[in-house]
Amino acid sequence: MSVLNDTWRFLVERRLWPVAILLVAAAAAVPMLLSEEPASPPATPALAVKSDKQAVLATDPIVAPAADGDRAGRRRVLGSRKDPFKPQATPTPTPKPTTSEPAGGTGQTGKAGEGETPSVGGSPAAPLTATPVLPGTTPKQKKTYELYELTVRFGASEGDSRARRDVKRLHALPSAEEPVLIYLGVLDDQKTAVFMLDSGVVAQGDGECKPSRTTCETIHLREGETEFFDVTPAEGDTDATGGGQYQLDVIKIRKKTTTNAKQAKAARARVSKQGKQILRARIAGDGPLRYRYSRKSGRLEKLSKQAYKAVVAKAARAARAHF
Repeated sequence: MSVLNDTWRFLVERRLWPVAILLVAAAAAVPMLLSEEPASPPATPALAVKSDKQAVLATDPIVAPAADGDRAGRRRVLGSRKDPFKPQATPTPTPKPTTSEPAGGTGQTGKAGEGETPSVGGSPAAPLTATPVLPGTTPKQKKTYELYELTVRFGASEGDSRARRDVKRLHALPSAEEPVLIYLGVLDDQKTAVFMLDSGVVAQGDGECKPSRTTCETIHLREGETEFFDVTPAEGDTDATGGGQYQLDVIKIRKKTTTNAKQAKAARARVSKQGKQILRARIAGDGPLRYRYSRKSGRLEKLSKQAYKAVVAKAARAARAHF
């Protein structure tokens, strides 16, 4: 009790006795409030039924049980009966009949017909000429043909007499009367020009001799390469122009393409007639070369060993038949 007395004196001295009275009243009211039971909520008043019909709807169930007589009957439904377990057939679409329309549109409606563009200023619409491209397909491309041109500089190694010129296949250098080289064509790599050497000509320089450097029947040269050819006069030839040294510079090997088949065929068949005669005479005397010109590709093809043996055997049989 000393604690309560001390607390009371403290509050009175501090002039807080109204607070003390409120604390005492609250402490006495809490047990009384906790002992009382909570009041039940008021019942919701039922709505009054205005008529007998509404009273029946309020009391009777909405769904009535089915009677035995109702089960025997068949309920009528809209539409045709369907079996849920039977597969449904896919209907076949009926093709629509195509109707032809007069040129220039659909008449008085002012709409453009199918395959036509709308008319402007009363003039008839022009038909579309563009062919539609189906998705996933690529337009057909025209076949291209390759043509090759060779530009060289050839002449005596001494002085500035070497002239730049474009040579065609089987062209003889420096001339058909004194042939030192004959241009045969371009290899499959499209970067190498092949020349046939005349007998007695010794080659030295950047080129590659075939079949070997000591037996140089043909020589391969690329762009920018230079080759020197020493020509020894034949026995009994007193003409000073029959010997000497020549220089060949390969300047450019150009490739052109065309889609004109006739033009490509004519260009590939264009050769020097005089050079062709010299080549045939050389093959008849020393045997066939190991190259074959393909008019299909416009390039030289090197024969395999088996194919080369077959060509040699064929040339031998032709020589025997000739004699």
